[in-house]
Amino acid sequence: MAVSGLRVSGQQTAAPADHAVTFNKDVAPILFAHCASCHRDGEIGPMPLTSYAEARPWARAIQREVESKAMPPWLADPQYGEFANDPRLSANEIATIARWAGGSAAEGARADLTALLPLATGWRMGTPDIVLTPDGPFAIAANPRSVYGDLPIPTHFDRDQYVQTAEVRPGNPEVTHHANLMLTDANGVTNRVASYSPGAGAKSYPPGVAKLIPKGATLNLNLHFNPRGAASVDPGTAIGLVFARDPVRQIAMTAESGTNVIDIAPGDANYERVGKPFVFQQDSHILTVMPRMNERGKDFRYTLVYPDGTSIIVLSIPAWNHGWVFTYALKEPIAAPKGSRLETVAHWDNSARNKRNPDPAVRVPFGPEIMNGYFEYVIDSQDLRHTSNQLGR
Repeated sequence: MAVSGLRVSGQQTAAPADHAVTFNKDVAPILFAHCASCHRDGEIGPMPLTSYAEARPWARAIQREVESKAMPPWLADPQYGEFANDPRLSANEIATIARWAGGSAAEGARADLTALLPLATGWRMGTPDIVLTPDGPFAIAANPRSVYGDLPIPTHFDRDQYVQTAEVRPGNPEVTHHANLMLTDANGVTNRVASYSPGAGAKSYPPGVAKLIPKGATLNLNLHFNPRGAASVDPGTAIGLVFARDPVRQIAMTAESGTNVIDIAPGDANYERVGKPFVFQQDSHILTVMPRMNERGKDFRYTLVYPDGTSIIVLSIPAWNHGWVFTYALKEPIAAPKGSRLETVAHWDNSARNKRNPDPAVRVPFGPEIMNGYFEYVIDSQDLRHTSNQLGR
């Protein structure tokens, strides 16, 4: 009984202990809320889970993955911070799946699917105002590890544009590790406009906040592929933009606390680097944090140090996994008063114990390994509503 193309409406709760758990009534809402964005036709998940027929053969595997908390993937330590895009299951949801998979794994009644509504296909953000693409396809070499590409994306905008929502749709999702759309301004400052990683959706800013793409700007699309030794082609990764409808008050800016000074000795299991702190020159609020490392990455942490010396941990990733590169959107922006410092520290494991390590016998410089502690912020006092530089569509 197919329920393909459905999603959950509303907050889901676990099945009461006094009734038999079925797929249609109890499990489908959980899968659609947390899993179907990837596990459906046309997306990155290795198998669709949008119907009983699709999910039933995987019942025990689903149970193992959610009980181990390997799925849905999320690397943030729950002790620190709350994030709007946190996909993790509650303890009750995990228990419901375990009861279903460990019992009869029954389908249930069709009528129990009435709480499910159509799930958007194609662009997750709805219809873009404009779609930007490279000039042509990108040939992906048969490299056993990583292939990178940097493609110019001319905008041809005849005026400044303010982007409220952006989404990157990979042309070849089976081998796309991540993609970043970047803008470097006249002062050499690089701003992240949009990004893609498996499981990530569209990026949208709250009303009054937007990304600025200046008139006539050319963007850079940075692509990272994992071709696994087979040559293929990206026919054209696409970027959809929705422009702000309301007057823009603040521009979301990208900054970084990181370093390009990396030199990891062969076999070093705990190499440490401290990123260059970012010092806030004006009262600001942090919106997102976006750590970046490669296969030897071990852990990553952001700490905000206030002018009085007190501090909070904004994000801690105790077990880095290069396969899941996320932007962590803060549930509530964090105030960073003037003089505050955002600091980062990271460790790498270049030993044989690291199963993702391609070669523990080599010395690893910057390039094969990176430390990018990106984040986005707004300046509290900025108010573009009092300028003439307003919306263009």
